Amino acid sequence: MRLAIFFITLGASSLFAQQSTPITSTPDFQVISESVVQKSNGSTITFRQVEPPLVAPQRQSASVPAPTLSTSDNAALSQIPVKETRMLSISASVHAGGLTVLHWSCGASQRAQAVSNVDFRYLAGLGNLETAQANYLLVMSLGPDEQPLSAEEAWAAKWLPASGRPSFVLLNGKSAEGKEAATALHAMEALLDYFETSQDELVKQYAQREQERAAQELAKCNAPPPGPKHTVLNFWPINPKTDSHINNFNHKKEAKQP
Repeated sequence: MRLAIFFITLGASSLFAQQSTPITSTPDFQVISESVVQKSNGSTITFRQVEPPLVAPQRQSASVPAPTLSTSDNAALSQIPVKETRMLSISASVHAGGLTVLHWSCGASQRAQAVSNVDFRYLAGLGNLETAQANYLLVMSLGPDEQPLSAEEAWAAKWLPASGRPSFVLLNGKSAEGKEAATALHAMEALLDYFETSQDELVKQYAQREQERAAQELAKCNAPPPGPKHTVLNFWPINPKTDSHINNFNHKKEAKQP
């Protein structure tokens, strides 16, 4: 016998998993039997065997035909240049003084390695970057690194401009060789150009994120311990031939007991 289980947890709203037809209201369960398991922290789990709820299938809404474009509209759209979308994947380790060790790739390019004078934590909230040539989707993993720079990284950092202008120096004396390598370097150059023109706003956003994070940590530390949870699990035998419109899983939240 296969069982369909309804999971009920804390709260005041309900969520129904879709199987074939959506349910628009909470079923009125007819309880056959129930048993309660008491936990040491005061929480309880109640197992209820119930009669399968009767759910009527919803009517399917009529499909709306897609609008058609005129010849002039199609001609105008064909004149709009289409930018290439590229994935820019970056791994950034921020060291003392805001120096960042970078490993990145763009599209199918090999991973480039460099040291930059830009603290990449300021770019953490950036999800995409649009230039005149392409639209870059950013996937970034970053964090602080308390370890000192390696000898190679420290040597590369010496070649960063004294003016402080956002820059990077490749490790191992590598240069842009081939189209794919040039694509990766151009992507990083575009990102640093954006940082240079938007630095004040990016620094401000970073400070705001840090302030919000600190407030959340403080609230978490000062929050009272959670009270006991009272969870109800409803289950019934399922008949594939007659119960095709019944969801296998239903999450409903009930208010926490005092």
